[in-house]
Amino acid sequence: MSVHDPFYHPVFLGRRAALETPPFDPFPPSGRKPWAETPSPRRDLEFHVRHYRVQLEVDFDRKELRGRAALTIESLRDGLREVALDAADMRIVSVRSGRRALAHASEGERLRITLASPLRAGGRAVVEIAYATRPRKGFFFVGPTEAEPQREPSAWSQGQANDTHGWIPCLESTESRGTLEMIVTVPAGYRAIGNGRLVSRKATGRGAGARANGRGPARSRGKVTYHWRQDTAHPVYLTSLVIGKYAELKDRAGSVPLFGYVPPGLEREGRDLFRKTPAMIATFQRVFGVPYPYPKYAQSTVADFTWGGMENTSATTLMERVLHGGNDSFEERYDSLIAHELAHQWWGDLVTCRDWSEGWLNEGFATYSEIVFRESDEGRDDADYARLEQMCSYLTEDGEDYRRPLVETRWNYPSTIFDRHLYEKGACVLHMLRALLGDAAWRRSLRRYLERHAFGSVETADLRRAFEEETGRNLSWFFDQWVYHGGHPELRVARAWDESARTLVLTVEQVQEVDALTPLFRIPVTLEVVSVGKRFRIPLDLHGRRETVHLPLPGRPRYVALDPEHDVLKTLDFPRSDEELLYGLRRSPFTLERIRCARELASRGEERVITALLRSLRTDRFWGVRAAAAVSLGEIGRRVPGVGERLAKEASQPSTRVRRGVLWGLGWIGGEAALKRLKRAVASESSSFNVGLALIGMARAKGDGAFEALQAELGRESHRDMLRVLVFDAMARLQDARALPILLEHTRPRFRNEAREAATKALGKLGILNPEVERRLEELVQDRWFRVRSAAAGSLRRLKSGRAEAAIREALRTEPLDAVRCALERALADGHTGA
Repeated sequence: MSVHDPFYHPVFLGRRAALETPPFDPFPPSGRKPWAETPSPRRDLEFHVRHYRVQLEVDFDRKELRGRAALTIESLRDGLREVALDAADMRIVSVRSGRRALAHASEGERLRITLASPLRAGGRAVVEIAYATRPRKGFFFVGPTEAEPQREPSAWSQGQANDTHGWIPCLESTESRGTLEMIVTVPAGYRAIGNGRLVSRKATGRGAGARANGRGPARSRGKVTYHWRQDTAHPVYLTSLVIGKYAELKDRAGSVPLFGYVPPGLEREGRDLFRKTPAMIATFQRVFGVPYPYPKYAQSTVADFTWGGMENTSATTLMERVLHGGNDSFEERYDSLIAHELAHQWWGDLVTCRDWSEGWLNEGFATYSEIVFRESDEGRDDADYARLEQMCSYLTEDGEDYRRPLVETRWNYPSTIFDRHLYEKGACVLHMLRALLGDAAWRRSLRRYLERHAFGSVETADLRRAFEEETGRNLSWFFDQWVYHGGHPELRVARAWDESARTLVLTVEQVQEVDALTPLFRIPVTLEVVSVGKRFRIPLDLHGRRETVHLPLPGRPRYVALDPEHDVLKTLDFPRSDEELLYGLRRSPFTLERIRCARELASRGEERVITALLRSLRTDRFWGVRAAAAVSLGEIGRRVPGVGERLAKEASQPSTRVRRGVLWGLGWIGGEAALKRLKRAVASESSSFNVGLALIGMARAKGDGAFEALQAELGRESHRDMLRVLVFDAMARLQDARALPILLEHTRPRFRNEAREAATKALGKLGILNPEVERRLEELVQDRWFRVRSAAAGSLRRLKSGRAEAAIREALRTEPLDAVRCALERALADGHTGA
């Protein structure tokens, strides 16, 4: 980056990115590579599927689905005689239309069917496909493992991006929408949870006398059939089926019935997880201007889920690991995840991106909705800090990995673009639009957009048009630079005071490299000035490479801040005096500006600065500013003797995130005194993440006993195995060969998946390439859990293994999941495996 901005720091990263970013490396990281994907044009459609009626019997013993799918086909042209459906790994028993058998053929992942007679445009035909499948994508059977033998068998679907055809013959397209009936027969004692409303639940067979609600005793060969119906059309990737032994939790949000499904015995954790859902629905209805659009909202927790959650229409799926009595790693529960998936019921479900290239209209909106709810629930300060987390997250990807536009039409797999541009940068863009237009106009525009396109597909032009029509503003420049181009402004700012003219002269230069991808930005921004005891807010509209602005004032300014609310996504180099920064640290009403002042003071070392930062660390009203002060004291303490001892006294702060800043500062300072305090934190700290950060700080110093300290913590349990994840990362940082057998052992099935994935990644970071490591990684590219397979491919890529090419190619030949295929292909394409 041309501009180093201390405002951004790894301590400010949220849960999504903190575990993936080395906390003591330069930040944001550098090493950007070109976006090297191939064009992926939107699929041409010859027909829609307007209704799916799916009847399935679930066989847990064989991990098989058997049944029928009746699809109502509607032609988009005259003379349609053949339809090509998406269908993978299916044994087709028959294809019929009424009583007539239809000719059909399977070709790869397509099922071609010849209709009984050609359809005119708008004409319809019902095609019924009898089939059986042991799905390898789209639908997953899970159960007991060596690490978790107490698990009950269960099963669940996951269609995003284009995987529903792994268990239902369908048309994979985000712009084709159909209604749905799901009729599923499961063993007695199991629930089947689907989209829409429950039409019926019927027990059959010898177990008919058992209670069909999942709580009664399951009798031999008894079954229960659930019939779900969704009468509003949606894209097929949002189709949901979750099957398991669940306790049902009930609540309401106004007239909307709410359901939560958790394993029996975890009801208390489930109620805690779902407790804010009614308030979230009320907030989103108020802000978005459109009522919750479905007859119910269900949230089901499942084992080994692919991601944190999935927003299936009216029936969100969540990873079971979120059932936790309180996150012992961050000062928050999983409210952001719950809010994100709920918000998708509007952004992604009610209105859906027309093509995955426009996916920011789904994910950017859902990610910004986390901010919307946090602002309502916790207040402006917390919401602003969450925005800082999102900006930091985007900058890590833009700096280290690649830069791309939000609307990106080049990818090999859609999963490639489900990244920090799509989520976090998309959220930042929506916040800038809100700041530009004001809350009232922003909300009116959202309502217009939702009401106009409800139950339809959208692209960015539709969003822009709704905002322009509602506000009368020409926003072509905004969408062009923020959506269709990449990057962000990198600003160098200088100023001078002309005493004779009583004028502030401000010079703003955009120093980013301008090319076909990264433009010169138009930047509407506020300048805040304190002069003769008065606070002035001056709107600026910056356009050029270098602009000079003359601002008459009543007297020499005491304090100047460009974009004090930090609404604009940017990096900034704006030298200010100690007096200004101390004034802003103490007096700015804006949390992010106080954080910026604290961070800019890190380059100083005078006693008055240290005293002011310590005061902020102890007394600022918001924990995020206190954490920033701790980080800056850590940076000063590396240069100024004695600061580390003063900082160490603050390691018992009540806020987890503030203690995190203190521990980072001690790890940055290093030395015996700091190491002693880090060791004490390992023994006493309640947060697993903070323990791990302290251990990484000890590893960074490479002091005596560091490896033994890491090894001693391997037996400590933590939420989602977070502590082991961080210990493995610290071991890799030490580059100590004694870690090798530990890491290899933790890839074994007797450990939980999170630890196995982290150990697999750490093998690559450790950098020791030997036959045992290569053999194990070659085995792991065929592992049962997809994240371990991806991690193994990444480690082989990192180690530049020359002998693994055959194993990777064999894994690629049989790998069903796009995300893993992408990792395997990158391992080959980089030439790291002798390709």
